[in-house]
Amino acid sequence: MFNNAQYRLNLYINGNLVGDVRPIAQKLVWTRRRTKKGADSIDFTLNDRLFDKWCRQHHTDVATMLKPYALECRVVRDGVEVLGGFLATMPAYYPKNASADLNLHFDGYLNLLAGVYIFNDGTKLPYGTVTARMGAMVQQFITLANTRSSNAGKGFGFVANDIDTLAIVTNTFDNYKPVKEFITDRCDNTEGAGPFDVYFYPDKKYDVKSESNFGDVITGWVAEYPADVRRVSLSDISAPEQMDYASFVLAIGYGEISANPDENTTIISTASNNSAVAEYGYCEKLESYSSVTRQVTLDQKAATQLYILSTPIWRPEVATNGKWLAPTPNGTNKIWLGDIITIKNNADLTGMTSGTFRVNELEVRVSANGAEEIKPSLERVTGV
Repeated sequence: MFNNAQYRLNLYINGNLVGDVRPIAQKLVWTRRRTKKGADSIDFTLNDRLFDKWCRQHHTDVATMLKPYALECRVVRDGVEVLGGFLATMPAYYPKNASADLNLHFDGYLNLLAGVYIFNDGTKLPYGTVTARMGAMVQQFITLANTRSSNAGKGFGFVANDIDTLAIVTNTFDNYKPVKEFITDRCDNTEGAGPFDVYFYPDKKYDVKSESNFGDVITGWVAEYPADVRRVSLSDISAPEQMDYASFVLAIGYGEISANPDENTTIISTASNNSAVAEYGYCEKLESYSSVTRQVTLDQKAATQLYILSTPIWRPEVATNGKWLAPTPNGTNKIWLGDIITIKNNADLTGMTSGTFRVNELEVRVSANGAEEIKPSLERVTGV
């Protein structure tokens, strides 16, 4: 069992630490996500009058602090930095008599790369064809974002840490594409370099990790339901209705569709699962990827989507809390992004919500006194 966690919310302006705003922050929610699920996030609420007093105590003012992109936050849990992000929007202002609540939303650093496009800095034309190991290619374009932002006057400050040796791939950029979109397009492919993650640390170091090398296989505990105070437990478990099923995927890429082969310019890919037909039945699904210009990329998209759609079994949604598990990257009885955990649901007669699952997303809601509600998003894995 754990005591309630102690949190700090360290605010930085233009890279310089101002101070910890946790004492006046309410409704803290922070979420870490795998690359394929999108960017991390931090959300909390500040009363503007209390924030103004805090700013004056830290030798600044509210107008100086409330600057999207320039203001950053690092979440510190029990002395360990677990997440960093930048103020993604100017918060709305709704005064109530003499004061107002400011709902601050910080995006994880992956979203900085949504605002940098891949093009040749000299000609300003699309980048063309690049062949390299996938990890090196990701690093190349994050470096491009670093260089371009530095040349403009305020660099992102990304620093490469561990870059796995992934397969050699070829990527053709026929159009303008954000660096983030390039990464998210490729990170969940079942072929090519295979699934990988770009993992950002709170200080802007980053790893490029193959899925097989990302996260820990947790063998020290099993999460059980119904809850039992004597062991690691789940406070809640459910499974949403599974509506999407397909045994055949027709994927449409970039271009104009025409029934006349001489006029059709789009690329097309298909993927089928005869085993799913035998077990469930036949169903087609049309998927559109208008930004995909290469056949090999579209083939990978079709295969990945078929993998997701051809197994219509329950995907559990679970909740636990800091009394049983610590949402932190290291230590005992911990749960973290990419970890493979085991669930034993004694109430499920089908067995579909029991088994081994990878943590794709980790949402943590923190009360005023540091009590934590932890909601991981899970994906079933086999052969662990």
